[in-house]
Order: sequence, then structure tokens, then C-alpha cells
Amino acid sequence: MIFFFKQIREVFAKSHSTLQEIQLSRRAFFQLLGYLASCAVLSLASQSKYLH
Repeated sequence: MIFFFKQIREVFAKSHSTLQEIQLSRRAFFQLLGYLASCAVLSLASQSKYLH
């Protein structure tokens, strides 16, 4: 299983420059943060609706 992920990483590294990898990584990170934040907001909104 680990070998599979290493192969995927190698393909990704060969197809992108270092700068592109950094940009894609940052973009993915901030998209993940946005998703988690929206989940938290929706969860809080639904809880407050049922509490009142």
C-alpha cells in the first residue's frame, strides 16, 4: 500500500515543478480549511436551531 502512494507521489512530482507543487499544496490546504469551517458553521447553526 505504501508503495502505491510512493508511485503516485513520484508521478505527481514529475508532472509539476516545485513551485506548482507548493501552489497546489497551499490551495488544497486552504480548501480543506474552508470545508472544515463550513462544516463547523453548519453544525453550530443546526444545533442552535434545535436548542431554541
